[in-house]
Amino acid sequence: MNTRPRSSRPAGTAANRVGTGQGSLWPDDHPKPAGAHPVGTLEKPVGSPPVRETRPVFKQDERRSLQDLLLQEGVLAARLSAESSSLSQLQDELVERLAQNSLETRIRYAQSVLRWFFADGLDGLARRTWAAYEDDKIETDILRYLYLSAEPIMGACVSEALYPVQEGMIIPPGYLDRFLTSFLTQIAPANTKKRLKTNLMRLGFLARVRGKPDRLNPVVPTKTAFLIVLHYVFAPNGPRTTEMRHLLARPFWKYLGYKSEDAVRVVLREADALGLIGKYVVADQLEQVTTCLTLEEIFERKVRL
Repeated sequence: MNTRPRSSRPAGTAANRVGTGQGSLWPDDHPKPAGAHPVGTLEKPVGSPPVRETRPVFKQDERRSLQDLLLQEGVLAARLSAESSSLSQLQDELVERLAQNSLETRIRYAQSVLRWFFADGLDGLARRTWAAYEDDKIETDILRYLYLSAEPIMGACVSEALYPVQEGMIIPPGYLDRFLTSFLTQIAPANTKKRLKTNLMRLGFLARVRGKPDRLNPVVPTKTAFLIVLHYVFAPNGPRTTEMRHLLARPFWKYLGYKSEDAVRVVLREADALGLIGKYVVADQLEQVTTCLTLEEIFERKVRL
């Protein structure tokens, strides 16, 4: 990872030099990403349609645009967050450490990193995962989930367009462009088409080689990251029983990189055998998962699967 040498600039002054302070990371005209906070009651009563992720309402230009993904910068931010006392301080630290020469660019990148990976606050999932494990692979899996939860175009592309494609297959020419047109209900800007593919590569989903067609790359998430996100989404505060159909209706496992519902079941059976969930039950028409730990207990015990 490229980092800039620490300069002699006083902390907390970088943003002010270009006339833009930290302020609110999500001003009124830029809504917070969907799924930013753990939700205590996600599924509907038996017989109701499956739950789908709620897509935020964007202004037309916002909804059609994508920025370059800053995944390694997100890992850096997670590391720095352990020593930060506020999002403002974390932003200032990022501005000092990022490698870009332009101060304005570093400020913009730092704000994007915080919007994607710290939508749930300084002491959110990214920081707590790093504090517990200090593991780049687990942290990257968590950041992949957070990013795809925050960016509706990217999240829908992974969960709806790429999910049916088998690993190792060539992505048909125009396939992703057609997805964008369908999602946006209009032709996507050229930069959006380019950044979609570049960001998929940075996330690990797309193998891109100059002169060759794009292929779907296998993404192998850590089982520990799955266990963390499972509790973050469904049972952050205590034991919870969830029907599998409701669990599978949420795209979090696709965001992590799992390619089949059965792959999710394999992880749940392993967690059940190790006593990391209360039980995983399959009987007649009933299939459900019951947790036994809180998210805080997982982090305190540094549980690994």
